[in-house]
Amino acid sequence: MPPCASTSAAAIDTAQRQAERGPSGKTTPGAQADSRRGDQSNTPCGMSEEQAESGLAKARAAMERAADAVRGTRIVAPASGTVLSVAGAKGATAGTGAFITLGDLDELQVQALFTESDVNSFRLGQQAAVTLASRQGERYTGTVTHIAPTATTTGRLVRYAVTIAFDEPPKDLLLGQTATVTVTTGEADDALYVPARAVRTGKDGTATVTVRTAGGESERQVTTGVRGDQYVQIKDGLRAGDKVVVGQSGGGEFPDGSWPEG
Repeated sequence: MPPCASTSAAAIDTAQRQAERGPSGKTTPGAQADSRRGDQSNTPCGMSEEQAESGLAKARAAMERAADAVRGTRIVAPASGTVLSVAGAKGATAGTGAFITLGDLDELQVQALFTESDVNSFRLGQQAAVTLASRQGERYTGTVTHIAPTATTTGRLVRYAVTIAFDEPPKDLLLGQTATVTVTTGEADDALYVPARAVRTGKDGTATVTVRTAGGESERQVTTGVRGDQYVQIKDGLRAGDKVVVGQSGGGEFPDGSWPEG
């Protein structure tokens, strides 16, 4: 078979040159004949078809492993984005954690921390308003997309992370900017409301306010509705024009000279 003849000839020729030179580079004819006989007895022509196929399969498997190793040196991103961080240096081996972090700057979100009393009234899909410290006077609308099930505790303060997605992300927004978020948990039209500091809630859940009249001050029970950071809706118990004491008895009253606010 031509492949056997070619392989055998190449082996014999190589052995012949090595024998002629010898270990010291001198010609050694005796070694020449021995080398020829040794190479002829171990040529591939002495292999069976099964042995040849087994050797070929092993070679193919080794080649595939080598190809996998080459492919493993390339990191392919699952999606397009901007590289935000690289956890390693050139030549380093990637571990089990994140090696390269990508971000889609067109889908920026805001993560705000709220106290547990506030987050109890939050629901997915609620509307929110976002203001940026670097863009005073501008408000951006958003939607609540995630409420963390676990708390972040700082000292004795327990807060929950709430994710807000911009309805229309502002241009040139930078990562890590400081933002203030207001989430709308309820709305009321034509509402009668008083400052939250004016409403006191008892252990039984009863809400009361102190009303100031010409005859003095008196405590009055009220029914509350929508509650915000600054004001509370009064559904029943007060009438428009009533003077409500803000804070402790004898303190300021509402409405005052600054109301309504501009």
